[in-house]
Amino acid sequence: MSIRKAAVSGRFYPFSPVQLRKDIEGYLSSTQNEDKFPPVNMLIVPHAGYVFSGAVAACGYNRVSKNIKTVFIIGPSHYQWFDGVHISGARCFETPLGEVELNKDIVNKFNQIKNNPLCHNISGADEKEHCLEVQLPFLQVLLNEFTIVPILTGKVEPSAIADMLLPFIDDTVLIIASSDLSHFFNQDKARRVDDESINTVMTGRVDGFIDGCGETAVRVVMDLAQRLGLSPQLLDARTSYETAPQYGDPDRVVGYASIVYVNKKDAGQGNKR
Repeated sequence: MSIRKAAVSGRFYPFSPVQLRKDIEGYLSSTQNEDKFPPVNMLIVPHAGYVFSGAVAACGYNRVSKNIKTVFIIGPSHYQWFDGVHISGARCFETPLGEVELNKDIVNKFNQIKNNPLCHNISGADEKEHCLEVQLPFLQVLLNEFTIVPILTGKVEPSAIADMLLPFIDDTVLIIASSDLSHFFNQDKARRVDDESINTVMTGRVDGFIDGCGETAVRVVMDLAQRLGLSPQLLDARTSYETAPQYGDPDRVVGYASIVYVNKKDAGQGNKR
């Protein structure tokens, strides 16, 4: 019955719940009014400090369906290396905005699927991890009641994770691939590299080039989208220098993109680039 305490509160996002909510509402209100576009249940968003990536992430979150009850958050393990995936054994994740319960029914089913060799509970794997945590405050502001299934990826085939997730997907489920793009190139090279990665996603080439720490998570979403007949829609793509030049260095940037998945008939609506 453990609580996974916030690890990057006060660094990646504000420690104060009042300021945190204010910042997120500001990011959401500064993006395009998405009410006229179909809501989505699958997206790719970044996981850096909010001053750098919050505005980009908000573009995707503004399109999330309000009917969501369960959120699968898939992201890369930055601190431990392992085979398969790690799913926390905590009862809930905590942020300054409160506690978010894990969906224990789904977690238990994952662990029971033919004694699933993919799923592990690795001591300390998510203790310092930011890629899942930074998504939670956005969800807490947007949604009323929801549970999460936090999935950290190690060395694993994306299709194996997609196989595991597919039976649980319905209109009340949101799938998030948490990933930044290229790291620490200069501005010009970063945009070229990121454009190549984005082109891979937009053309649906699951085995194509992707430079991003959450590459596996992105490929999981791409795989699921193909099986579900969904098309990608690019909402925003910027670097850390473009979003926060006052803090950034044009010779050492990180890339971000916000991509959502829609029914093929809606794919032409809302593209920003």
